[in-house]
Amino acid sequence: MQADHDVFSTVGARRFFDYWNSLPKVGLIPDRKSFNPPAIANLMPAITLLEVWSHERIDLRLIGTGVARGMGVDLTGRNYLDVIAPEAKAPYLKLVDAQIGQPCGRCSVLRSRNATGLIARTEALTLPMFYASSGHFMIISYFEQIETVGYEKGGYKILQFEKTEWLDIGAGVPDWI
Repeated sequence: MQADHDVFSTVGARRFFDYWNSLPKVGLIPDRKSFNPPAIANLMPAITLLEVWSHERIDLRLIGTGVARGMGVDLTGRNYLDVIAPEAKAPYLKLVDAQIGQPCGRCSVLRSRNATGLIARTEALTLPMFYASSGHFMIISYFEQIETVGYEKGGYKILQFEKTEWLDIGAGVPDWI
């Protein structure tokens, strides 16, 4: 499936989508085993890979060095839900449920506070994968900052999802957003 590149704000998101789209698919989505980090080495600092277990546990399996720097810590192996502000968790889980329930891509603009307190708007391109070894869905994401919009004290937090555009990868897109 070819996405309309006009949806993406950044060149990195376009390149990441093209890489994901080139992977062999089982049904509509690739299996984790086909993901080859060296093939996109220059994008890897901005990549995360999440394994979805439940609404209480979404493990951060891989975190790029740039993402870890923004967070102020490498959270590999930890529950990603721990870094989402309480008021943003329900909307986030709704996005994840929609994305794996009806396999599709999602391009969101999120507002987050990094480890130094800078608040930024960031493009997040998230795409589904499956991990046959565990039987769980995964979400692979590419993050690129669009602009800095403020400052407030505190550690890393995803504060808000400003907008989301769904990407049809063959199963349609959710109609609730």
